Amino acid sequence: MDMKVYKKTRYQNIYKHIKNGNYIISMSKPVKTSISRIDNNKIFNIDEALKIRDNVQIRQQRATETLHKEDFDTLWEKYMYNCKYVQKLAYNTLNRKEKTYNKYLKNKIDKRVAKTTKEFWASFIDEQDCSDKQKNQIIKELKTFFNWCIMEHIVVNNPISTLLKYKVEKSEMKFWTPEQLKQFLDTVNNDLNSNNRSIQLKANTVKILTIIGFTVGDRIGETRALSFECFHDDKLTLDILHSINYDPDSQDFVSHTKTYESQRVIDISEKVILAVKEYKQFLEDFLDKEIPDSNLLFFNYKNNKPYSDTVLRKHFYYYCEKANVPKIRMYDLRHTYAATMMSEGKEAYMFSKRMGHKKINTTIDVYGHLSNQARKEIAQSTDKYF
Repeated sequence: MDMKVYKKTRYQNIYKHIKNGNYIISMSKPVKTSISRIDNNKIFNIDEALKIRDNVQIRQQRATETLHKEDFDTLWEKYMYNCKYVQKLAYNTLNRKEKTYNKYLKNKIDKRVAKTTKEFWASFIDEQDCSDKQKNQIIKELKTFFNWCIMEHIVVNNPISTLLKYKVEKSEMKFWTPEQLKQFLDTVNNDLNSNNRSIQLKANTVKILTIIGFTVGDRIGETRALSFECFHDDKLTLDILHSINYDPDSQDFVSHTKTYESQRVIDISEKVILAVKEYKQFLEDFLDKEIPDSNLLFFNYKNNKPYSDTVLRKHFYYYCEKANVPKIRMYDLRHTYAATMMSEGKEAYMFSKRMGHKKINTTIDVYGHLSNQARKEIAQSTDKYF
């Protein structure tokens, strides 16, 4: 600071311009810098200067603006490094972030991140040539990016946090009723002892996949990454630590769960443990060899690789058609689990962690409407007593 132009005042860290009479606030922590303008206007009121000096938020903002001068693309690169190696997000999640960035954000943001505002991003997203659903995806990815920026003290506030999403009609969530699930499993059970060995294998595989998906409520990628050693019959627990690796260039069969927090240990019943043991015994008899506990449940021993999503989906749809039940995705077994819990009167907080949701709000956002539906069913079920 040029003391020929500014003079000390009786207030600590506040200096006054000798000629113009405006004030400047000096800061030494967290970095050495100064504030001479607010909203591009010089500071002429000493009370305002005092408020600015004592305002922690303003000091932090100016500090971060001084410290972080990287452009958006440089910060995004650092953010993705954090997502991959610190948060350990799943391949599909990382891939979705990169696709959104490459198509809509890369080399398009000419402002420093700390200088962007809610209005800037609202206008920017609105101008993108894509569907409203994709615009909501951009908002979602930017929101997590700015949360990371706050954590790294790059910005003070998240300009996306209050940005409203575009109204998009949600696709109807598909799931089975308990009656449809029973009809499906009865059809599968009829083929367990078929004279056709390939039908036997198909039926046993689909049965255990369905039982796990429905009773555990995990993601299908997590189901496909389970090994026999994940099931503990002494504790009646299941370790969900991985998801199947969707990366075509990787040599590893399993990868990280959707988020690091999705790694979890959950309680399971003796029936689930018994079903897994029976499935393993079937495989050993079928293959005429012992199977190590470290092996994946859904493993193709012909090519020594995990069953592909395509093969499992084909088997699953075969029994959907044969059982004459609605054709749902394997992932929808997770929705079936949640819908069943809701119909049983269970609140979201009781199974949110079990499903691997980091926050209960996620469970409520996804399945909250099922809760209302379940309550109506419970209310109507009392009619039989009148």
